[in-house]
Amino acid sequence: MSSNRIDRLRSNFDLIRSCLEGEDAIKDQGQLYVPKPSGMSVDDYKSYLDRGHFTGAPSMTQRALVGLALRKEPVFKLPERLEPLRLSATHENAPLHALAEDMTREAITMGRFGILVDFPQDNNTPTTVPHFSTFKAEEIDQFDTAYVDGKKVLSRVWLSSDEQFENADVTYELILEDTIYKFRRFVRDAQDNRVDVGEEIIPTVNGKALDYIPFVMVSHEGIRPEHVTPPFLALCKTAIAHFNTSCDKRHALHLTAAPTPWIAGSISEKHKPSTIGSGALWLLPEGAQAGLLEFTGAGVAAMKEEMSELEDEMMSLGARMLSTTVNRNETLGTATQRTRSELALLHSVVVSVEAALNALLRIAAEWVGASPDEASAKLSRDFIEASMDPKMIEMQMKLYMSGSISRQTLHENLQKGEIVRADRTWEEEKDMIDEEGGDTSTLIPRVA
Repeated sequence: MSSNRIDRLRSNFDLIRSCLEGEDAIKDQGQLYVPKPSGMSVDDYKSYLDRGHFTGAPSMTQRALVGLALRKEPVFKLPERLEPLRLSATHENAPLHALAEDMTREAITMGRFGILVDFPQDNNTPTTVPHFSTFKAEEIDQFDTAYVDGKKVLSRVWLSSDEQFENADVTYELILEDTIYKFRRFVRDAQDNRVDVGEEIIPTVNGKALDYIPFVMVSHEGIRPEHVTPPFLALCKTAIAHFNTSCDKRHALHLTAAPTPWIAGSISEKHKPSTIGSGALWLLPEGAQAGLLEFTGAGVAAMKEEMSELEDEMMSLGARMLSTTVNRNETLGTATQRTRSELALLHSVVVSVEAALNALLRIAAEWVGASPDEASAKLSRDFIEASMDPKMIEMQMKLYMSGSISRQTLHENLQKGEIVRADRTWEEEKDMIDEEGGDTSTLIPRVA
């Protein structure tokens, strides 16, 4: 990938971050996002920038999409050795469900998020479990790929860290050399030359070196190591354009909205008006004239129309997903299908995040000697509320009691209808019923 494209991608990441942080972050960037009009002084530009209003559409859209994606909590199945991950999965001691939320948020907005499977460097014991170190899009400096046994895999990754060496930022290098995974650290000197720090590390699991880099990159397009366009880029660029127009419009209103009084004629210093307003009386000499200058052009109206068009564009790019209401002439089924088509991005993100979580958990299970098949993650695709109505519940019970569907199918249907929790199996539900003194013997279908 060319250096120009990498620089452009980084500037896009910075733009999206600033838009998500809000108005203050955008204004702090000054002319980076809002050029100074020609001939305007520094002080006037500051006032010009302060008058502008930045819409919160990017952050609102992000919160809404993440909320829809995780409307139902992810379901994790873990072997006993990995159970500690449920409450402490990352290097920051965040639980698994928080990791899933971070992955979803970053994939939706930035289109890139990295997770490294690693063991703690110190105080390891036979019961120590791996943890996941996370890296945001802008912290993944560079990466290369290669084909190994016909598969495209990561062969080198550079990651920014919060570590410093002699006041220089340390970069982590994950590299695959001669089919062996190695870990290195380096800094850049004043001449931008690479200077390695510390010794090269060859991580091992059960005494064996790894033949792959345990780093997963997730995006809205899958878990392939690829450069992708950030999903929120178009929305944020439109929000910046809207902010620029807002600055222009409010500056124009500041200069033209208030009427300006004028006086024509020969007026002595003594008779010059010193006050203005409804309670002020001007005594002008004979022949003098007075009036008010008022703005009558269409410039401000054109700016208002432009802002309205940009708002419509933002709605079509993302903010429209904030509403899942049914139109007056729409059936519930039609509205559901319409909303699901609008949530195509969300669906692809959830699929990718689920695949990434499963890949990470399988690696972690292998490292502790457990079966990878015992570790899994399941994210819900039910982004729209689908509570089952009483008539449908009665129909499900009749189907079960007549022997038309199995007990397991009944339970799964009640889960989909949000009557039973998605992460609770029939066996667990039955045990709870028994503990509470309920009777499940009536749930035996009668087959004619």
